[in-house]
Amino acid sequence: MSTLLQTLLIETLPEDTDPILCLYIEKLLPALEREFGLISALGGSYEAHLQMLSQLGDKYAQEKAQRFSNFADQSLLVHVLNGLLTAWNISKYLAEPLADVEKYLLCLGLTLHDYNKYCNGQGEETPKNWEVEEIINVCRELGEKLEFELFWQEWRDYLPEIAYLAQNTQGKTSTNLYPANWSKMKTGDRRRLENPLRRLLAFGDIAVHFCDPADTDTQTGGDRLREQLRFLSINKQLVYHRLRDTVGILSNGIHNATIQFAKALDWEPILFFAQGAIYLAPTDTNTPDISDLQAYIWEQVSGALASRMMGGDIGFKRDGKGLKVAPQTLELFSPAELIPKLPRVIDVKVTNIKNPATPKRLEKLDLSESEREFLNQGADIRADRIAEFIFLTQKEFFSNSTEYINWMLSTLKIQDKISPEQTQLQAGGVNYGWYHAAAYYVASNATLQPEDISEKMETWAENLTIWARKNNLLPQHSSPIRDIFYDYLSQYLEVKGWNSHNTSFEAEFAAYTNAKTKLAKQPICSLSSPGFPSEDQMDSVVLFKPQQYSNKNALGGRQIKRGISKIYALEMLLRQAFWSVPAGKLEEQQPVFLYIFPAYVYSPQTANAIKLLVNNMKQVNLWDVRKQWLGNGMKLNALQTVNWLNEEVELGRFQKDKYEKDNLHFMAMNYTTTRGKTLTDAWVKPAFLALSLPILLGVKVIATSSSVPLYNSDSDFKESVILDAPASFWNLLGISNSLRIQDFERAMQRLLIAYSLHLDTRSSPPDSKWRDLIKTVREVTTNVLNIFSMATAKLREDKREPSNEEIYRYWEYANKWIEQDKSHGDRGAYIMELIEKIVRQYRVFYQANLSESSHTILLPISKALEIILSVPQQIDGDNLILQASGQIKDAIQRQEVYKRPLIMDKTVDFAIREEKELMAIHEFVTTCVRELFMRLYKGDRALLQENRNRIKSGAEFAYRWLALQEKSAKSSAQKDT
Repeated sequence: MSTLLQTLLIETLPEDTDPILCLYIEKLLPALEREFGLISALGGSYEAHLQMLSQLGDKYAQEKAQRFSNFADQSLLVHVLNGLLTAWNISKYLAEPLADVEKYLLCLGLTLHDYNKYCNGQGEETPKNWEVEEIINVCRELGEKLEFELFWQEWRDYLPEIAYLAQNTQGKTSTNLYPANWSKMKTGDRRRLENPLRRLLAFGDIAVHFCDPADTDTQTGGDRLREQLRFLSINKQLVYHRLRDTVGILSNGIHNATIQFAKALDWEPILFFAQGAIYLAPTDTNTPDISDLQAYIWEQVSGALASRMMGGDIGFKRDGKGLKVAPQTLELFSPAELIPKLPRVIDVKVTNIKNPATPKRLEKLDLSESEREFLNQGADIRADRIAEFIFLTQKEFFSNSTEYINWMLSTLKIQDKISPEQTQLQAGGVNYGWYHAAAYYVASNATLQPEDISEKMETWAENLTIWARKNNLLPQHSSPIRDIFYDYLSQYLEVKGWNSHNTSFEAEFAAYTNAKTKLAKQPICSLSSPGFPSEDQMDSVVLFKPQQYSNKNALGGRQIKRGISKIYALEMLLRQAFWSVPAGKLEEQQPVFLYIFPAYVYSPQTANAIKLLVNNMKQVNLWDVRKQWLGNGMKLNALQTVNWLNEEVELGRFQKDKYEKDNLHFMAMNYTTTRGKTLTDAWVKPAFLALSLPILLGVKVIATSSSVPLYNSDSDFKESVILDAPASFWNLLGISNSLRIQDFERAMQRLLIAYSLHLDTRSSPPDSKWRDLIKTVREVTTNVLNIFSMATAKLREDKREPSNEEIYRYWEYANKWIEQDKSHGDRGAYIMELIEKIVRQYRVFYQANLSESSHTILLPISKALEIILSVPQQIDGDNLILQASGQIKDAIQRQEVYKRPLIMDKTVDFAIREEKELMAIHEFVTTCVRELFMRLYKGDRALLQENRNRIKSGAEFAYRWLALQEKSAKSSAQKDT
């Protein structure tokens, strides 16, 4: 079975990838994910570490657990995979290439280099560094678990070499570097184990501990990497770029543009972070000029927007008053560039063919009956487009220029029919005059089709630009957004060798205080700090609803305006462009954003893999997730069988063309939407995705309704998963809003049980009714027997009996739930054991066919509960047991004899059978009274009455489950004989 990570890597690997590395990913990666995916290499839960260390008898367990948990999370899978890929990537610079055997040793040595963390994660002690045979045995056992033979059949012959590399990768404590201490090795030249193999492994291991690009210069790890490069005789230096702010798509655009710029300098990126990259560069490399890099980045970012703006996709919005242009559009393009493109935008945006605006506009004008009749011939979409083009051009570029008005009337050849004054009639921000002129032109040229009008507008736009240039009528063009963007890069973008231009707190504080004064006109950005100038939130820019104003302001106060900075305006436009989201509409769909960070670092291969996932992730179908989970025995590896991607695997198919358009491999972003009305509807899918992606890919995920990332980097938070203000069902499940690696399994199992149970018992396909999920969660967290109550209610609604598969499924739901339930101690497990015990006891003396009614199946337990609830309270337990036993005996005697297994045994004397039946009934009733009534419900009849139906539902499923178990056991016994 292919895993998601394996699929992503295979699809994005270059076609010329070494076959040995391809084989490693194809054969070993699934086993690596199975064994290493939920073990922490760095970070992890304090409680999990403390429990593990205490089991091992470590006297410093608390101190070590605290020290381990203070690191940010990184799974052993990601640690090994990125370390191996990093070591592999730099091996191409070796003077003497690696032989095939050395490549195998590199892969397996690094795979096992943290065997101690795996052993500790399993609660096992690890051998000391001088216990060579034990180390080799541990490596052998782990190699067999990881199925090394699928990758390299001769691996056992080289086990001493593999163990040597694994033990000595880190080059600090616990090393055993003397080859003489190890068993006889098969490799001819042992010096190659030390250099290059051990040095390559050390480079990869050190690199994956980095959490910031600048660590090469600010942490000792940078010196250690340079030391390994010297040992390997790789004549390269480490350089980096870092962006200290993370906005979203804009940040990724800056990173990718910087990488493209660096290619010309022969810088090769080897490590990727949420905030930048580390490169291998020539030793004589020159530091790039800051102004050249800024210009290149601006060219890439503005170019990505320009192509979509000119297509009318973004930067424009049409409302009841006509077409609006975003300020950023006017700043990105000069008037001479923009005017010729407007006809195309008009065609895309003005599409109200069935309900044109021109007839409504003409109704506002004082026209004669004959004029109105004539104009109505042209009052359609054609006139709408002409009028909006003329009015938009005038409003944005020519204001009240009489030259423009006269030129346009002459171009339309209606200067004798419509006066300039008539064209300027307007009210409430809507120009009626140009609609009058446009309708007249269309009525006079009634044979023109909409496409003919588009061609004419393009000609008019070209001629208008030439005429306005010639007469010097175009306004002066400036681009404040470009200047602010350059300032942003100067403050936040770092490249090794540049002088730091840190943000000015004084300037930011001054901007903030000035905006708060009564006389201030400048709005404050509601998405970021006030470090850069802000402007009003235009509905053509932001994805959410812009601020709505009213006249209800504080006495003596002023209207507080919510603004947006130029930087975040760029980000919003980029999101419109790359996500194909209409401005102002996304908020209506209750989006929840997923910010996907690397766990410390990506190698180039894993960066491309994550990018492929984000670009091609299917809409998750929770019905399919449920189906796969149930089909795989309710195990987490079922997530691998979910269809996450839209297309099939093919080596190298996405190496080039897939990623040149979308840059999402530093901090990746995705979002979910819902058609539902409630917060629960909005959070069902993102909660599942936020937990699934770290399990499957080893990434770190933040799910939040905030359109701004909560953190700039993964180093800012320790946890692997953070849910920011999720719907209430999440916390009711007993799952923390922030999860470490060791918390994944319990959280995912509880979530999948709740989702699957809800789909089984409350949905009405195709409506999943997620709005009622909170009811499902409340029921199951209150009492495990509610699982059976909900199942019974659904079956009665459907008017049918449970199938064998449903009986097993609901019983497994309950058992899986109590395995993960920490909220009530062992109460859930005790209830399940007690219900099973009660049913087992009454099946000794009473057995009805499964095809019979629930009333018949539950006769003994129903009768016992009825008697306990009906007898006077003053009767003591012993008398209650005797009274209930007698009444149940009477009830049983009225049943068919085939329902009384003890009586049916004719090999025994009838009197003995009667005695055995009575003793079995007495034992059953004793359990009901002593354990169920007096112990579980504290002798409280009201509490027992409240739980009566739950007990009966649980008992019925227990009865059916036990009957199926017995039937299965008999079938197996018959086959054996």
